[in-house]
Amino acid sequence: MATQHDKIFKQLLRVFLEDFLRLVAPQALERLDLSSPELLDKELFAEGPHGRRRELDLLVRVHTTAGSPLLIHVEIEARASPRMELRLWRYRNQIQARYDTPVLTIVVYLKRGRPGVCLETRESDLGPDFPELRYFSFGLAGCSAAEYLARPESLAWALAALMDPGSWSRAELKMACLRRIAGLRRRIDPFLLVNCVENYLQLDAREVAEFEALHSRRENKEVRTVAMTWSEKQNAKGQKDLLLVQLTERFGPLPESTRRQVEEISSFQRLTRLAKRILTAHSLEEMGLA
Repeated sequence: MATQHDKIFKQLLRVFLEDFLRLVAPQALERLDLSSPELLDKELFAEGPHGRRRELDLLVRVHTTAGSPLLIHVEIEARASPRMELRLWRYRNQIQARYDTPVLTIVVYLKRGRPGVCLETRESDLGPDFPELRYFSFGLAGCSAAEYLARPESLAWALAALMDPGSWSRAELKMACLRRIAGLRRRIDPFLLVNCVENYLQLDAREVAEFEALHSRRENKEVRTVAMTWSEKQNAKGQKDLLLVQLTERFGPLPESTRRQVEEISSFQRLTRLAKRILTAHSLEEMGLA
């Protein structure tokens, strides 16, 4: 089962797929049309002949600029392991067998792995001239946070939270990431970027005190605004999750349309009113959520 951190990272890649490919495989990106990506990652694949079936972390169907379909498969791992190449090889073969489509395979290592982006090869018994698999690995921990914060891709500013801070303290790194995100001028909701930083770069008590001192400086006013918006959205998300649990307990398994309606509510006050109405309502229709 995916950890909360994995879920955060998957959401980030879905929204910032183009940024991600620009960081990992820019030459491939030049030949891709990302105007209408199709998520297929709910499919289950076996880890081996007798292995458990699991949901792929991210599987997206796109097209090349020539019009041919291509599948992008991304796996998110805490650290590198000797068995990872075998898993990727098995997944690639199953994906190709099911969809009859070429696959671009990428694995992201959050904590341990070769630093940076590497083109890896799984060799067959016939030697390096007969590779069984080529894939990209992206090891975050060994990368320079400062270098990625200097990049134009906004996704890089969030990923920097998992990278080597260099001469910065962890509190200074967190502030640098949030300051970069707060300066985002494009029409992009920074919530997922901030959420990545807040969840992957958690500070201890001493570091929190240092961060609060940085936070209070006049030049970091925009960071305070972004952090407040993130906190409000976190509260709304928690209220949505609680409301869905309460609705299920009151009315039984919920139709997908009801779940979508709840997820689309942005007002914390409306969520609170709905939670109160559960006590007296007799149906989802009465709740206005049928």
